[in-house]
Amino acid sequence: MFGIGKNSFLGIDVGTSTVKAVEIKVKNKKPVLSNYAWIDLDAFSGKKEKLPDLENIWPAYLKKLIKESKIKSRNAYVSIPAFGGLITLIEFPEMSKGELDQAIKFEAHKYIPTSLDDIVLSWDIVGMKGETKLPADGNSSAGGQKIPPAKKVQVLLVAAPKTRVVKSEKLIKDIGLDLKSIEIESFAMVRSLVGNDQGNFVIADIGARVCNIALVEKGIIKVNRNIDAGGREITKTIARSFDIDEERAEEMKISGRNFLEKETKITFPSLENITGEIKRVLSAYYKNDQGIRVDGIILSGGTANLKGLENYFSNALQIKTTIGNPLGRIEYDKKLDPKLVSLRPKFSVAVGLALKGVEEYLKK
Repeated sequence: MFGIGKNSFLGIDVGTSTVKAVEIKVKNKKPVLSNYAWIDLDAFSGKKEKLPDLENIWPAYLKKLIKESKIKSRNAYVSIPAFGGLITLIEFPEMSKGELDQAIKFEAHKYIPTSLDDIVLSWDIVGMKGETKLPADGNSSAGGQKIPPAKKVQVLLVAAPKTRVVKSEKLIKDIGLDLKSIEIESFAMVRSLVGNDQGNFVIADIGARVCNIALVEKGIIKVNRNIDAGGREITKTIARSFDIDEERAEEMKISGRNFLEKETKITFPSLENITGEIKRVLSAYYKNDQGIRVDGIILSGGTANLKGLENYFSNALQIKTTIGNPLGRIEYDKKLDPKLVSLRPKFSVAVGLALKGVEEYLKK
């Protein structure tokens, strides 16, 4: 009414252990952070409670979060966990749009183990590849003429269960917001951490239970993987190593002590699984492109602040590793830096969601 709030956007990231919300306004055609808030689900649900049981209490706590943090925007952008959806790159021979539509639907059955009627499916052409066909004798020319490369279309296929989409729609309706968009969290994460940077990056978003790994080329996701490895496994490893309970181990983990130094002689299987999966992703995707260089590993998620984690990844992968800053493209009061420096990695998805609203607003 009267245009109030049309230039402000709310990103809501419902994770497995926390709910994060970020409000961004557009001022002078630039995104400005106006508010942020989060809820630790474990604090009130108990660590043994299963995730589906939490869905019944999310609306009440989200309402409380929005009210107490004085968030004013009603334009909600919501994420679906990456492990709840599918993002995969498929290559097709060059063909007409009609033929491509049919080919994608046919190919989707190989990746989706359920009826397509139960799935929200979308796709985008994200690139073209040329593949030179050599004649039988192995020469790259025939009769003095170069053989032109056979073009292949790179299609990014995105799918999410309709049931999960419906739950997100109901959640936003129940808390009285206006739902603008639902997207798989990987896209929001890339938007806030990479943007339009013209490089090749791997994002490792390490949450409490799951690590989301995304290989990004020039701002486009080319590979997306999810593995069961996260902060809680690190806490359990510390607890076993020092023969203490997990609550005490969690306190030690976030205290700033470096458990990843060789002197500690502690092995973290969860981190080995993550770095091992990144190596497999890079090896599989770039197997025929040995000259391709990865510009960096970007760490995100609540576990990214673990002391020594940047060096651990740099040494394990021999690739420069940094902690992502989702606020790097946003204006905010720099007096907040002391508080935000440790919180920023947790808000990558929520910030990316709100930035989607900003992008849509600025395009009008």
